[in-house]
Amino acid sequence: MILDALRLRSTTSSPSAEQNHPSRRKQEQHNTCKEKDKTKNYLLKIKDLPPWADPNPHILTSYRPSSNNILTSLASIFSHHNETANIHTHLVPAVLLILLLTHSTLYTYLVTKYGDRLTPFDWGIIVTQLLTATGCLLASTLYHTLLNHSERVAEVWLAVDYVGIIALTMGDFVSGLHFGFYCFPRIKFFYWGLIAVLSILSGIVLLSPRYKSEDHRLIRVGVLVATGLSAFAPIGHAWIRWGTAYVMGIGVGWYLLEGACLILGCWLWITRFPECLYPGRFDLWGGSHALWHVFVVLSIAAHVAGLLKGVEFSYHGLCAH
Repeated sequence: MILDALRLRSTTSSPSAEQNHPSRRKQEQHNTCKEKDKTKNYLLKIKDLPPWADPNPHILTSYRPSSNNILTSLASIFSHHNETANIHTHLVPAVLLILLLTHSTLYTYLVTKYGDRLTPFDWGIIVTQLLTATGCLLASTLYHTLLNHSERVAEVWLAVDYVGIIALTMGDFVSGLHFGFYCFPRIKFFYWGLIAVLSILSGIVLLSPRYKSEDHRLIRVGVLVATGLSAFAPIGHAWIRWGTAYVMGIGVGWYLLEGACLILGCWLWITRFPECLYPGRFDLWGGSHALWHVFVVLSIAAHVAGLLKGVEFSYHGLCAH
């Protein structure tokens, strides 16, 4: 009986000894490395992409395979591939904007500073701008996340991405014009109508199947830039009528910085700099598209700063007298 107990004890302790054996630990480490290699190897090179893919020719590796599954594509947000930077450069700022709105930080600041002068309509204009910015960033995030799903889903979310860009443009113009021509509603309404027409025309071009190919990249970018440059019409109007002090007072200095960020970002996107100089080196980080995203975020920050300056001027400028 004592011998049976000793035999049983020896049997139950052997797995633990086996698990702690150096060769067993080495095998487990080897298996872990194999799993990591397997995860890494599921990414594709540009030559292995399906025919419908429209890749950047200078991004050579780390493409996700077609998932044909929404959840699989969404799960890739937290993995390492050549869309990771594109996703998070807009996802993180979108979350920050949501927190800014939901925690009432900005509203509390404005009410504390201006009291009853901050009307519900004025606050609604500011919220609309922040919501269009958030919507644009989230649309971009989802487009880059679902880009590997399938051809049809990629096309749909590219269209959503363009709608987000147009919405942001509208939000920027509407808010900037509201506080820029705060005392002159007729002028404001005229330019609101103008940007509405331009945004509709931009949407027609950007969403048209005729202009979705790689050959029409310059046309798509040109439409966006032209719509943005139309901001010089109301800026010039204000400068001619009221002078430099007025123009700078309503926040145009910040809006010019916003425009510079967008133009520089567009230039990076068009030229595909820096990866055009070093193909394959910027497959994961530092590519032109991620840099373009960063400049979009900087432009949003500049616009918000311009709005705050415009609010200050509107409540203490011409309308206050």
